[in-house]
Amino acid sequence: MKKLVLMAVAVMLILAAVVAWETTREPAREPLPVNTRMGGDFTMTDQRGEAFHSDALKGQVVLLFFGFTHCPDICPATMARMTQLYKNLEAAGQADDVQMVFITFDPERDTPEHLSQYLTWFHEDIIGLTGSEEQVEQVAKQFGVVFMPVGEDSQGGVEFAHSDFVYLLDRESRVRKLYPVDADLKEMQDDLLTLL
Repeated sequence: MKKLVLMAVAVMLILAAVVAWETTREPAREPLPVNTRMGGDFTMTDQRGEAFHSDALKGQVVLLFFGFTHCPDICPATMARMTQLYKNLEAAGQADDVQMVFITFDPERDTPEHLSQYLTWFHEDIIGLTGSEEQVEQVAKQFGVVFMPVGEDSQGGVEFAHSDFVYLLDRESRVRKLYPVDADLKEMQDDLLTLL
């Protein structure tokens, strides 16, 4: 009888340990889906004035944002949030294979030199891309970006209305997720880490 009670207690302790382990461990994350309707190869000009082909991004996990440097609100706020995320990754030693990319849709004002100056406000590792109007329109179309001139800004340049998603690309440059500009940074970091 004593053995039976001890065995019952042992079985209950083992079951309690299994239940405790199952309820405290992180749930398995589903892999992020691949968006086959967005993305593709492109060639533009980087902030150093050099030709840049999207193949250079392969092997890295990419946070991609489209905007323009004279944007009064959404673009600088989003760039600041992306920079904070990147700094969090750096502090954790996880930023080596992560690349941030900013693509302008205002090539008239966002010259390579101007992009270079603008990006120093955020992080020196960000790649800034510009190009001809045709190149900008093509890459925007590939990623489903909507932008349109809506008038003149206070400096006499074009003001744009635009979609404002941040794109997460995997090491093969495939779009894996789109985030609204106010997305939770922890969620973005967790998703990004599944691709490293």
